[in-house]
Amino acid sequence: MQTGATFRLTGDHDRSAASVTRLLDLEPSHIFEAGDRVGHRSGAIRRESLWLLSSDLPPDSELADHLHWLLDRLEPKADTLWQLTSQGYVADWFCLAASQATEHAIELDRRLLRRLLAMPGDLLLDVMGDDD
Repeated sequence: MQTGATFRLTGDHDRSAASVTRLLDLEPSHIFEAGDRVGHRSGAIRRESLWLLSSDLPPDSELADHLHWLLDRLEPKADTLWQLTSQGYVADWFCLAASQATEHAIELDRRLLRRLLAMPGDLLLDVMGDDD
């Protein structure tokens, strides 16, 4: 089983990832600004900014543990996150779960779901096979 979770804030060209870092006073895992090039070879220009905070737990951790890790860091910033979403940023919790067909079940208990519901952003689950 491989898992991971990332909290993402996306903003249009008027909303920067750097300002999210300043407002949250929290170091992101990655940021991308609107107007930046996408990759080194592509001529495409990024249309939106993106602020990412990813769990740094090992990929064989439970998905719930990744989400708890993120929530422990983001819950103290909940008011600011709600303010950012009211200003037009879009929030989500992007989760990956890759497993063999009969290997593992993902459990998200009521306590975790209550914590997520108190925060901005939809829960996105990318569930796939773990093919070598």
